[in-house]
Amino acid sequence: MTGLDQDIADYTTRLFLRYFRDGAHPVVAAPTLDLARDVELLAEHWSISAPVRRFLDHMLKHRHEVRSLLQSVRRTDDAMARGRIDARATVLARAVTGHPSLVVAEEPLRSFNTGPNHVVAWVVHQARLHGTKLLSLQSPVSAYRTLIETAMAEVAAVKRLDALREPLKHVASNRRPVPGALRDASRSRRVLYREAVAAYRALAGVEAGDPVALREVLGSTMIAPLEDWRRYELAVAMGVGIALAEETGEALQLSLLRAGTREPILRCGQFSLYWQQGTQLFQTPPLEPSEERLQRALAAYGMGLSADRPDLVLIDEEAEQVTAVIEVKYLLGDTASVRFREAVEQVVRYARGYADDSAGIDRLIGRSLVALSAQAPPLVGTGGNCPHAVDFAGIRTSALNSWVQACVLPSSH
Repeated sequence: MTGLDQDIADYTTRLFLRYFRDGAHPVVAAPTLDLARDVELLAEHWSISAPVRRFLDHMLKHRHEVRSLLQSVRRTDDAMARGRIDARATVLARAVTGHPSLVVAEEPLRSFNTGPNHVVAWVVHQARLHGTKLLSLQSPVSAYRTLIETAMAEVAAVKRLDALREPLKHVASNRRPVPGALRDASRSRRVLYREAVAAYRALAGVEAGDPVALREVLGSTMIAPLEDWRRYELAVAMGVGIALAEETGEALQLSLLRAGTREPILRCGQFSLYWQQGTQLFQTPPLEPSEERLQRALAAYGMGLSADRPDLVLIDEEAEQVTAVIEVKYLLGDTASVRFREAVEQVVRYARGYADDSAGIDRLIGRSLVALSAQAPPLVGTGGNCPHAVDFAGIRTSALNSWVQACVLPSSH
């Protein structure tokens, strides 16, 4: 992974957390998150992370490591003693009841309801709770589904262990293990308890925003698109959402990115951003003479014109109109100028499907955006309506805020 790809993965972490399609694990170094809004999803990712999977795997392979505690329970029986007889208590019981054969004894019983076992039981309970929520968010083709189902099967197998039945009865999801239980578990000579503490601390670290815990959890769970150019499209979307939130003062709402959904990937106030969708506002424009010739040539081979779509479309939901068309180009092989020309051509072509007349097309082109991964060209002239240009370095330094101020917000008034 290049330095640019690393920066893109870190910058787009919030959307990658919600990416539930086919993909691969990106490397994260300094993930950009909003803990207040992302903490629940982070906990759900924790349930299938490496610390939890190590703990569950060790538990199933070394269940004999579960320690019990020998406790004494006082029992009163008739002429029967299952443990050490308490002579004084026996005399008093017979004197009080008048029963000459009562026996009071301390019966030794083995109990698994210990502090370290509470840590184990709490981690198992939380893994099941958050894993079930994460599974409910998945589509049938999600890359997460197999991993989650495997983890849930391991949790179910652990819960069936006799040694955990008693501690699990006493686990409350809102009551964490006490410090003494964590201390005893971390000092145990048995690997099982140390793995349980590691899983517990990973969750606590994620909830607190600890960088080490976040890298460990996200590095073993988070999935992003396979292609670098798709990842960059989501990075641009994230940048547009951040700029909208900062300039409008409205809350940024990120959607779950599941296969087949027609929802926008984010909303902010009256604006919605769509990814890889023409949206219902697109109307196929009349073909130009060159396009008519191309259509006839392809028809001779039983083929039609390609049905491409914009990378990102920003819509003003109140006005029910497209505010901007955004074309994203990840430089890989071609020069920046070649990719920029291609993107501008696409913006002009798409704009014809979102405006009714020539003036409307020009206005939309002037509000639109081309986002290169690097080397965005500077604007050197003022003639004609042209889309704005930005690259990833500009996105990270608030260049999109200027675009929102100049193009997006004026269009809504």
